[in-house]
Amino acid sequence: MTDTDHGPQSWFWEADSDNCPHGPEPEDDTTEAWDEWMDRHPWSPQDVRICLDAPMGEACLDCSDEDGEYVPWGACRTREHARPKDGTVPNPDAQHQQVTVWVGTQDCLERECEDYFTDDGDEIPGKDRCSHIREEQACSCQRDEDGEYGNTPCPATVAPAA
Repeated sequence: MTDTDHGPQSWFWEADSDNCPHGPEPEDDTTEAWDEWMDRHPWSPQDVRICLDAPMGEACLDCSDEDGEYVPWGACRTREHARPKDGTVPNPDAQHQQVTVWVGTQDCLERECEDYFTDDGDEIPGKDRCSHIREEQACSCQRDEDGEYGNTPCPATVAPAA
């Protein structure tokens, strides 16, 4: 990652939303029901009450704070992504096939980086990648459901315990 402040964190729906199974906050703040409701609905860093029983998913907290709304971890602007160099998916029957991947931030991989443009804002013809993207090798078994490649170790390359 290029910025150590960005990372995946659980993100929750707001209390009193349709996704919160508890209903609205009890009006009488002296009851046991109110205490129980408060235990499941703390304040979030965004100064709203959230429901700990209604997870939305993994978010990049820093990007979400900057945008003022939920930004999924997969859409973090500083998170590095690993995508197949030529966009092709390896043979699904080949369990451990080597794949050349390009690793970089979303802006770089989606050609939104300033390296793809002239000072006048025109796209540079024939530029296949920016200077921030590096080429690496991955194994087909490391392919995630979203089509990107994760960093979980390939079982074929892990040495057996002695």
